[in-house]
Amino acid sequence: MKTRGQKHTRIALGLAGLALILGAVWTGTSQKTGSPALLGLVPEIEGWKLSEKPQSFFPEDLYEYIDGAAESYIGYDFKELVMAQFQKAGTGASVTLEIYDMGNGTNAFGIFSAERFPENKVVDVGTLGYVEGEVLNFIIGKDYVKIMSFDGGEGTPAVLDAFARKVAGKAGEKGALPPLLSVFPRDGIIANSEKYILRNVMGFEFLRNGYMASYKLDGNEFECFFIEADKGRDPAALLKQLLDFYAKDRQPAEDIPLGHHVRNKYGQNLYIGVAGRFLCGVNRLSDGAGKIGDRYLQSLVESLKGRS
Repeated sequence: MKTRGQKHTRIALGLAGLALILGAVWTGTSQKTGSPALLGLVPEIEGWKLSEKPQSFFPEDLYEYIDGAAESYIGYDFKELVMAQFQKAGTGASVTLEIYDMGNGTNAFGIFSAERFPENKVVDVGTLGYVEGEVLNFIIGKDYVKIMSFDGGEGTPAVLDAFARKVAGKAGEKGALPPLLSVFPRDGIIANSEKYILRNVMGFEFLRNGYMASYKLDGNEFECFFIEADKGRDPAALLKQLLDFYAKDRQPAEDIPLGHHVRNKYGQNLYIGVAGRFLCGVNRLSDGAGKIGDRYLQSLVESLKGRS
C-alpha cells in the first residue's frame, strides 16, 4: 500500500504528555476486519472518489497510523478506527477522514476535549464540532470524527462542511454530551473548556473519571473539577489518599466548612471536599482568592449531592 503523510491540527493532550506529529506516516495493514457499522459511515461525495479502500485499525495496531498519539486514544478505551482517503478528480485536492469508535459517548467527548482549544471556531455539526484551518472535528454518539483537507484552497471550508454533514447524516441521531457537565457553575466559565479525563486525573494514578473546566473571574484564573468514584470505592478514601500525598510533600491541609484547603509548593490553592459519590474541588487559585474557592466548592457540593 502507498505510504501517505497525515496532516493534523495542533492538539492538546496534556494528560498523556503526548502530541500528534505532523506528517505521521502509516505503512502497515490491519489483520482484522473492520466493523460494518463504522465502515458504513464513510460517505459518498459528488466529485470525490476514494483513492484506496478504507482501512481499519484497532488498539493493537493504532500506533502504525498515529504513532505519537496512539496511547492517548487507547487511554480513553479506543475500540476501532476507520480511515478513508479521498481525491477530487482532476485536482490535487484530497481529504482524509478518520472515524474513531471510542466505545461510549463519554470517552468520545474525553479525547475530543483533550484535542480542542476553547478558542476554536464552533460549527453546528454532530454533538460538538469545531474548525481549525484545514481540519474539522466533531462527536457523533460514541464516535469521534476528524476530517482533514489538503490543497483545497478557498474551497476548503465548504469541502469540510460537506464531508462532515454527510458523515453525521449517515450516523443519524447525534447523541448528547455527558450529563454531568451541567454540574459546573456557569459564572466565569470559559466556553468550551470542559474536559473529561478517564485516567490519571491531575496526574494521580488513583484518580479517574474526572471532569474539569477552566474559569476566569475578577482577575482570577482557576479550575473546577469533580471525580466520580468507581463502584465500590469511597470518595472519602480517595480524598485521604490525596491529602496524605500533599502532607508527605510538606503541604498540609487545613479544615474548612466544606472540606479542606491546601496551598501547594507552587503557591496555588486547592479547595476540596466530598459530595455523595464524588470528590470535588476548586484548584489553582492564587493567594487571597479564598472566597472564590469557598463559593465554587459550595456550588459543586450542592449540585453533586443531587446526583448521588
